[in-house]
Amino acid sequence: MKFFDSPKIKKILHYILPVFIFYTVAAASFNGFFAKWAFLDNQNGISFEEMYDGTAHRPFVHRQLIISIAKTIPSFIPEKAQEKFVAHLQRHNYIADTYNNTKIQQRYIVEYYLVYFISFICLFCTMFILQKICIEITGNKISGILTPCLFALIFPLLETVGGYFYDFGEIFFFSLATLLAIKGYWLALIFISPVAEYNKESFLFFLATLFPLLAVKLGNKKTFAVLTAAMFFSGLVYLYVKSLYAGNDGGATSFHLFTHINYIFNGWFNTEITYGVIFGRGMFLPHVLFVAWLIKCTWKKLSTMWKFHIKIALTINLPLFILFCYPNELRNFSLLYIGFIAMLSIFIKESVYFEKKDSPL
Repeated sequence: MKFFDSPKIKKILHYILPVFIFYTVAAASFNGFFAKWAFLDNQNGISFEEMYDGTAHRPFVHRQLIISIAKTIPSFIPEKAQEKFVAHLQRHNYIADTYNNTKIQQRYIVEYYLVYFISFICLFCTMFILQKICIEITGNKISGILTPCLFALIFPLLETVGGYFYDFGEIFFFSLATLLAIKGYWLALIFISPVAEYNKESFLFFLATLFPLLAVKLGNKKTFAVLTAAMFFSGLVYLYVKSLYAGNDGGATSFHLFTHINYIFNGWFNTEITYGVIFGRGMFLPHVLFVAWLIKCTWKKLSTMWKFHIKIALTINLPLFILFCYPNELRNFSLLYIGFIAMLSIFIKESVYFEKKDSPL
């Protein structure tokens, strides 16, 4: 067809098709997450209503960015428009009836829908950022498309034992910060750091993992200064948020060392329902073997800066996970997500060109 031979049409489709692919995959991934966890609506201490009211347990209540945005938006929308918006969504069984969230109080319903959409948008936008990161790593556009799709589909599996809406904001800011570091956009990195910290306190630790990526562009001394500034402003936000909820139940961390020791001898073959079918839960042995195989196939192909990034992330993340994170809650390995994505991008690139002798296949 001559229509598709037009240079302008080809250029338009070049941009539209990835948008359609990412939107479809992000929708499937988010649906897999929401069908699994929703917003933990009926769990005391961490429910949506308690997060909204600021009465949730610490440290969960500290993660307020998406909630704050959802609280602010309705003030710019007329009340009648809000009522029509909710009526339209409920009429089409958009969330409440489909996932049995009818217990959410009516006064929260607009904000509930907004948190739902904002979380999805974070995932959708993350895929475009990851595309750029993967192309930077591999120089391969196919890997740039497939890697974000695969990670998005894996994401609900990582949300095991527990799953929270602010995790979508976390991966968005991790991805954005990584891209800014790779490009050397240090001022933008400092600017987003307090905002990212307001979403989740893990960003403060993630900043340290960016040193080898940013140092390639800025050199060691300037990188140290930039990351120190970013961590300083992030730390101020953390202390401020912590002071707001100092009277809430819970604490800044939870000690789980002995629980981890108990889990060493079991839990390797536990399962749970994800995407409506049986998948492994937590440290499911076949999943662990897949990650081990991925590392074996890709580690030598990673650049020095990416290896250093992963080593820093592991050095920080592993002790934090063992001491303060609930066993098998894979989402608490989030500092390693970007390194995992880097390895996935290389694996996919090598797999596409399977005729090469050094292919992992």
